Amino acid sequence: MIVKTGSKSKVYLIIGDIIIILFSFYLAFLIRLGRPLYDPEYGYKNIFLTILLLGIYLISFYIFGIYNIKENFRSIRFLTLLLGALIFVVLISTALFFAIPFVLGRGIFLISLGIIGILITGWRLMFSSFIKLAIRQRNVLLVGEGSIVPIVRTLVKEHPEYNIVGIISGREEPDDNENVDVLGDERELEKVATVHRVDDIVVVVDPAEDKELSMALINCRLRGINVLNIPSFYEQLTNKLPVSHIKEEWFLYSEGFSNLRNKVYKRLKRVLDVFASFFLIILFLPAGIIIAFAIKVSSKGPVFFRQDRIGELGKPFVLIKFRTMVADAEKEGPEWAADKDPRVTAVGKIFRKTRMDELPQLFNVLKGDMSLIGPRPEREFFIEKLTKQIPYYSLRFSAKPGMTGWAQVNYRYGASAEDALEKLRYDLYYIKNMSLFMDLRIFLRTIRIALFGMGR
Repeated sequence: MIVKTGSKSKVYLIIGDIIIILFSFYLAFLIRLGRPLYDPEYGYKNIFLTILLLGIYLISFYIFGIYNIKENFRSIRFLTLLLGALIFVVLISTALFFAIPFVLGRGIFLISLGIIGILITGWRLMFSSFIKLAIRQRNVLLVGEGSIVPIVRTLVKEHPEYNIVGIISGREEPDDNENVDVLGDERELEKVATVHRVDDIVVVVDPAEDKELSMALINCRLRGINVLNIPSFYEQLTNKLPVSHIKEEWFLYSEGFSNLRNKVYKRLKRVLDVFASFFLIILFLPAGIIIAFAIKVSSKGPVFFRQDRIGELGKPFVLIKFRTMVADAEKEGPEWAADKDPRVTAVGKIFRKTRMDELPQLFNVLKGDMSLIGPRPEREFFIEKLTKQIPYYSLRFSAKPGMTGWAQVNYRYGASAEDALEKLRYDLYYIKNMSLFMDLRIFLRTIRIALFGMGR
């Protein structure tokens, strides 16, 4: 598995944050109490509290996008996000310490909070000025020719951590739309890869048709150079799958999809779904009552909206959510929910932005029809159309549908077949790479969407 340059940058940021947070608590104890963090008289209590707060800080920073390396760390926007993350830490810590009566002086907490805010800002400024610039780009060499080359080139331009050094082709000059230097043919592949310090070789053509090219690629791989095909490289850069450029055999031989039938993973995920949904139902019960009342008094019709959806392996079930549209929204038949849809009620717009309208689906999760995390369930009416228009669309039903998913935290609501195709790219990436860690990432990013009202 290749660790992307962007991922390395995030790791450096996280390591720096961990050091800063631990140092800040150490310094706060010295300033407030005149003694170190660990004291034989108090045992390991303070160390446990520090580790607990460290986790809260890191989660809060992730939710508020503090680890987005494309963020301008010198902007007012970043300072606002950091302030929001610190306030979120205060709220979560307060709630936690009311539930679990550990003792931590307010003075120590506030002193450490101020130090962390200052040092995190300074660390981000230093990172963007020096460390980020010192991280070397990954050099990419393209092998092959054709219409896919400009697509790859455009893709790489959107990811500055990569640099295309050129192309290996049988032609002396590239097509006008390729706009990359031809560095030689397959006989010069190994030499070119060495001279240009190539990290990744992206193969556009089928190497099986050229024995000399196949041997050159094998030799490069044995020297530690990554050799990837278009789907793998696209996945590596975008965290989604290029549905339109995948052949059937790729699904047969590519790595991934292993957790689809992993009984341990599925049972553990089911246990987490049950406990989490039960806890969230209790937590959001007061909010649910308020939402139900707001819907009832603001528009005619039922509080809840029920609709037939298709779940895992094509199994139908009834999805339930808070009604956000007028009661007769589909009197003329099923249609996509559009941007600024006139059928959405005034209070419905608010609930959609915060995703609060999805809360009743927690009962679908308890029942087992859905999971907290997975591809969103779709209606049979649209499935029949999309299956004919979009390749591999039926594969998204290999996993249990979820209240939120990788497509939902990366892309807007679907309002067309084109949107469905884009969301399928994300859904298939999730199905291929699904894990409890990835579920946690999606869950935290869903919290960000709810907090910032980024839904629709």
